[in-house]
Amino acid sequence: MDGGRYNPTTKNGYGMYEMSSMIQKAIRRCDIPHAAYAANELSVNYRKYLWKRLLTVSAEDCYGIMTKEIVALQQADEYVNAKAKPGATNDLFIAKAVVLLCMARKNRDADYVACNFMWGDRPLTDQEYEEFVDYKIVEELKAKDRFDIPGYVYDVHTARGRARGATQMDFFRTENESLEPRQMSLFDYGDFGGWYDRKREQGKLSPSDERRLEKFQADKRGTDPTHNGTVWAPETYE
Repeated sequence: MDGGRYNPTTKNGYGMYEMSSMIQKAIRRCDIPHAAYAANELSVNYRKYLWKRLLTVSAEDCYGIMTKEIVALQQADEYVNAKAKPGATNDLFIAKAVVLLCMARKNRDADYVACNFMWGDRPLTDQEYEEFVDYKIVEELKAKDRFDIPGYVYDVHTARGRARGATQMDFFRTENESLEPRQMSLFDYGDFGGWYDRKREQGKLSPSDERRLEKFQADKRGTDPTHNGTVWAPETYE
């Protein structure tokens, strides 16, 4: 107790709130050693609080969709340590969360929006409402029995698509080329040779697909980093 106030301490006698402050500030600075030290101090007696702090950091200080990664790691931590005895917990998932948060690109946009735009109880002005809420479109959509389904919906995974002749080969090519915004992938130059070899061995490669496969793989010949689905190493992309 400090002046009548509750002042919890960590396993080495540091103030719990001090370690909480340290882990967030260390993450902001990509200071892995100090973030990890604070995480270790909090993990013994304040594990749930630690994960709450890491989740807050993921939303408050990190760019992108980092929060879902921390949620997944928290769930994994709880699953693995469900029956662990005191002092015998596996802290690997906490360590990974610390590394991910430290290395993540940072910004404070969420904090700024929360502080500056998500407060007060004023109603929208008539001008704001008319500018941002197109009630005419909303009413038209409600009145419309159904909307037009775009053609790309009907691929090989739908009965109508298969009836139109859509194939897995079309899916591999078309959907990869349609990604927007597109991020370069490790296997953009793969020719799906392993996939089609297995289909051929299983007797599931139709004569039509066999004929089309040559053309499908023509522009990928010599560029497949998996060598027909057999090997792959990161050095391929150095």
